[in-house]
Amino acid sequence: MKQNITIKTDKNFPYLGQGINFNETCFNLKFDASIIQKTSELIWQPNSTLPYSTLQPLPHPFSSISDLASEMAVNNHGKTGLIGKKELLDEVLLLDDGLMNHFILHVKKHIEKPTRKSAQLIADIRCWTSWLANGIKIEPIFNGEKKACSFIPWPLSGLLLLSSKITGQQAEFEYAADYVLRSGILPEHTLDSFDNMKDNIDYIRSIKPVVSFHDFDGNEQGFRMTHLAMERTSKMMIQNSLDAIDGNNIAQNLEQIELALKQSNQLFNCMWKVSEPLLYNKEVRIFIQGLYGNQGSIYDDKGLFFEGCGETYSEIHNMKGCYIGHLHGQTGANSSYHPIADEITGIGKHTHAYVCDNEVDACIIENILSKGFIADEDLPCDCEIDSLTKLLKSFRVGYRPPAHHAMIVKTREKLQNSSYFDTIESDQNLRKSLASSVRWIIQHRIDHYKMVVGYILKAPDPYRHQTKAKGTGGSPTPSFLPKMFTNTIDRLDELVGNTDIAWANELIAITNGHKDSMEQFKKIALQAEKEDSQKNRSLS
Repeated sequence: MKQNITIKTDKNFPYLGQGINFNETCFNLKFDASIIQKTSELIWQPNSTLPYSTLQPLPHPFSSISDLASEMAVNNHGKTGLIGKKELLDEVLLLDDGLMNHFILHVKKHIEKPTRKSAQLIADIRCWTSWLANGIKIEPIFNGEKKACSFIPWPLSGLLLLSSKITGQQAEFEYAADYVLRSGILPEHTLDSFDNMKDNIDYIRSIKPVVSFHDFDGNEQGFRMTHLAMERTSKMMIQNSLDAIDGNNIAQNLEQIELALKQSNQLFNCMWKVSEPLLYNKEVRIFIQGLYGNQGSIYDDKGLFFEGCGETYSEIHNMKGCYIGHLHGQTGANSSYHPIADEITGIGKHTHAYVCDNEVDACIIENILSKGFIADEDLPCDCEIDSLTKLLKSFRVGYRPPAHHAMIVKTREKLQNSSYFDTIESDQNLRKSLASSVRWIIQHRIDHYKMVVGYILKAPDPYRHQTKAKGTGGSPTPSFLPKMFTNTIDRLDELVGNTDIAWANELIAITNGHKDSMEQFKKIALQAEKEDSQKNRSLS
C-alpha cells in the first residue's frame, strides 16, 4: 500500500523519484518510488522501447512457474496445452506455497542493493505470473463458459502482486512487461530494407514467442510479433531524434526518423498476412480482455480476488485476500513508441498527453498510483478534460514501464529547452522532412482503424460477452483512434500551412482521402457500439 504520496507538477510531468514520491509497503517489505524507478531502468534499455533481456526460464526454486506457463498454450507445438484441456487452474493450484517466501527474500536483497541481475529475475517472475494469471482468467470462456475466472490463487497472487509493485506495473496483463516486448525472441539480424513484403513476413515469422495463450506459430504469434518487429525500429527513431534536438545534422537525422516511422508502418501492414482477421476475436483478442469495462460482464463485479493478499474476507471463496478491479488491460495504446514519436514531431501539443495541467495531472497521478484508475467523479469539480486526454494521461504514469515514462518526459523537457522546432519550421526543407514523418504517423493511425474494422468490428465473435466497441485496455473504439487521427492531421496542417508547393499538396491529397476513410470507419464503430449496448441489455 502506498503512503505519503507527494506529486509536484510545476512545469513538466513528474516521474517516479523525480516529482512523484511515496513509500510502499507490500508483504512487510518497504521501498519507495526511487527504488521502483531504479528497478525499471535496470530492466529497460535507454533510448529504446526494448528491454535489456528477453524473458528467461526461471531458475530453481521458481522453475515450476515458467514450466507450467510454457505448457498452457492451446496449440502447443503440435499438442493440446493446458488451456485447451481446461487444466491450467488445476495445475496452478498445485504450486508450492513456499515460493512466496523465496521471492520475498529475493526482493528484500534487491531493495538493499539493486542490480540488473536481481531486477531481471523480478521482471521474469512478473512476466511469467502475469501470463499464468491471464490464462486462468480466460480459460473458462475459451472452453465455452459465460464467465471468466475472477480468482487468483496463492502463491501466484502474491508473486504477481509483489513483482508488479516493485517494477511499477499494475497487477494486470500489460503490453510492454508481458504481452509483446519481453516475451518474444528477436533474431540477431534485421533487414536492410522493409520494402519487400515477403521478406518482412519471413522476418516477423522468425521472431519466436517464449510463451503464448493460443499458439506459437499461428495467428497469435503473427499479431504479437508484428508489434515487436515494429518496436525494434524505436532505437533508430529515438536516437536520431535526440541527436537532432542537440542540433547535430538535423536534416540527416530527420530523414532517419522518417525512415524508422515508415519501416514501422511497412511491418504493421504485414499483419493482414500473418494473422487471419476472421479468427482474431476467437484466438487472440479474447485472451487479452482486461478488467476495465468488463467487470460485471465477463468478470466479477468486484474484479479479481487475490488470495492471501489482504484482510478482506470473501464469502464466495471463503478466505481472506483483496479485490483488485477496474485496471486497464493490455493494449497497443500503452506502447511508448508513438507517444514519444508524437512528442518529437510536435503532435504531442495536440494530443495533450504530456501537456502539463498541474491540478488535473496531480489528481490523475494520485488516483492511478493508489487504485489503478480514475473515475470522472474523482476529477476536480471544475475540470474540463475530454475522455481521450484523461485516458492518455492515465496510461502515461500507470500503464507503461516507469523507465519509458521517464524517457518520454526527459525527451519532452529537452525539446522545450532547445531550438529544435524553431529551426525546423523556419527552413522549408526541414519542415518538409518533419511533415513527412507526421504523414507516416497519420498513415499508421488510419491503417490501425482499418484493422480494427477488419479484425474486430466486422469479424465473427464466438463469445457472447466480448465487447467490440471498447478496446482491450478500455478505450472507446468509436472515438479513440479518430481523435488521435485528428490531432495528427492538425499538426500536419501546421507544418504545411498555406504553402502551394508540390510536396505539401501531395501530403494534403493523401490525408484528405484518409479523412473520408476515417469517417466511414467511425460509422462502423458507432454501429458496433449500438449493437453492444443492445446485446448487453438482452443478456442482463
